[in-house]
Amino acid sequence: MTTSRDISIPQALLSHYSRIGATRAEKVLFEPENGVGPSDFADALTLDRGDPELRRTLYINLPFCPVRCLNCDSDSVITHDACKIDRYLDGLEREINLLVQATGFKPRLQELHIGGGSPNYLNDRQLVRLMAMLDEHFRIDDETDISLDANPRSSSPSQLALLRGLGFDRITFGIRDLEPSVQLAIGRTTSLDIIRDVFDTARDVGFRSIGTDIHYGLPCQTTDGIKRTIDNLLALSPDRIACFAFTRHAAARAHQSALDHCAMPSLADKMALFNTIVEGLVNEYDWIGLDYFARRDDELAEAQAEGRLYRPTTELYGLGTSSISDLEEICVQNHTELDRWTDAVGADVFPVRGGVRLDTRHRAQRDAIRTLMCNRELSDYSPLFESADDRESTWEAYARDGLVSISGNRMSVTDQGRYILPHLLAS
Repeated sequence: MTTSRDISIPQALLSHYSRIGATRAEKVLFEPENGVGPSDFADALTLDRGDPELRRTLYINLPFCPVRCLNCDSDSVITHDACKIDRYLDGLEREINLLVQATGFKPRLQELHIGGGSPNYLNDRQLVRLMAMLDEHFRIDDETDISLDANPRSSSPSQLALLRGLGFDRITFGIRDLEPSVQLAIGRTTSLDIIRDVFDTARDVGFRSIGTDIHYGLPCQTTDGIKRTIDNLLALSPDRIACFAFTRHAAARAHQSALDHCAMPSLADKMALFNTIVEGLVNEYDWIGLDYFARRDDELAEAQAEGRLYRPTTELYGLGTSSISDLEEICVQNHTELDRWTDAVGADVFPVRGGVRLDTRHRAQRDAIRTLMCNRELSDYSPLFESADDRESTWEAYARDGLVSISGNRMSVTDQGRYILPHLLAS
C-alpha cells in the first residue's frame, strides 16, 4: 500500500553507490596517512553527539564463511571453528560499548543491516547472542528496518524461523548465477531446487521482503545462460534484485587468480550480459537507479515513481572488520584484517584503519553522486566539479559521450548512460 512518507534508499544500495562513485571524494582510500585515526573518530562521536532522538543506521559485518568463492571481493574469514566466531562476538561487544560510551546515549535505529561474509553461518546460539547485544545497547522498535544477507545453502527452515523471530523482516540470498558451468567456475554449488525451497520457507515464516543478486562478468557466463537465470528468478518472484558487475582483481584478491582468465567475458560481453538482464527484468520490475530492480508493488518502486525516494541523512555506524562509519564530518573504515581489528578492540580502542575528514565540498560531492546514481538526476550538478573552472572532469566527458545530459544547472543520466555507466563506474 502506498503511503505519503518518503522512502530511504536501502543501506546496501547506498553503500554500493558509495563504492563505485566517480568523484574524488568517493575514491579516497581509507589509509592512515590521510591523518584520521581512532582518536579522531572518538572525538567526532563525543563532540558532535546530536539529537539522541534522531534515528541512525547501523551496519554489522560478520566476515565468516565456510568456504571462499573464487569471485569473492570481500574480506571474508574462512573458519570451521565456532569458538573463533564466539571470540569475534566478544570483540564486537567491546566495540559496541566503545561506541555507546562515546555517543553518550543509546542510539535509536532507523535501519539495522547485517552483512558479511555469510552472516547466517553463525549458529542459533550466536545469532541470539548477537541480537541480544544489539537490543541492549541500541533502541530497536517497530519502525526499525532489520535486514541481513544470507547464504541460501546455510538457510535451514529452523534458522529462518529463528531469524524472523529475532526481528529480521528483510533477507537477501546471495545467488550470483544459477548456471552450473558458472557456479563450477567460481566454486559455488547452489541448485535451483535449494533456492526455491529457501524462498518458499522464508515466505512461510513471515519475511516481508526477499531479495537476491545477480553478478555479471563472471567466467563462463553467456547471454543464453544469464537469460535462463533471469527466467528462473522471475518464477521465484523475489521482491528486489541487485545487479552487480564483476571485475577480476587478482593482484588485490589472490584467490581470484584461480579464475580462468580466458573464460572471463570481455567488456563488450559484459555489456551484452547486462542488457540481457535488463531486458529480462523490466517487464515485471522497476529499474531503480542504475542496477537495482524492485517489484512494482515494492515500496522502493512506488517511492521512485512518486518522487519520494531520497538519500538518508542519518549517521551510519559501522561495526566489525572492514565496516565503514559515515558521520557528518568524518568517514572512517575499520581494519580489514581480523587480527588487527581484534587487537584494537581488545585494547579498548576504536579499530579504525583510517579515513577522511569531510568538508562542505566533500559532503556536497558525496550527496550529489549518491543522488544521481539513485534518482538519475540532479537539480544542481556543480558539486561534482572541483571548481567552477573544472570543465575537463569525468562528468564533462560523460556528457560529451551522451551518457549524461546537462541543461542549465541540471544533470540527468540518459537512457544510454543507464546501460553504460555501471560498467565504467565499476571498473
